[in-house]
Amino acid sequence: MGKLRTVEIIIRGDIIERNIILKLAERLRESGLRADFSSSIAVPPVLKAVERRYPSLAVLYATVDLEDLFSFKALVEELCSQEECTILSFKEL
Repeated sequence: MGKLRTVEIIIRGDIIERNIILKLAERLRESGLRADFSSSIAVPPVLKAVERRYPSLAVLYATVDLEDLFSFKALVEELCSQEECTILSFKEL
């Protein structure tokens, strides 16, 4: 890997129900981009969240090669668009 950048991505939506993290990992593996991420997911009380359709939040910390940064961002945006999630923040740390 060349020059690495760390980015923080905050996503809001049905993270658990739609397997957003798993789908992102699969797409990242298929894409061949030089990137990896860790995630933390905050879910409101699950029974009420499912019943009332409360969204959850996922905070991703990704390490991305500088050359792949824009492609990685496009990959995340495309997935979120398809899965009806919202990217609240995408910033380089």
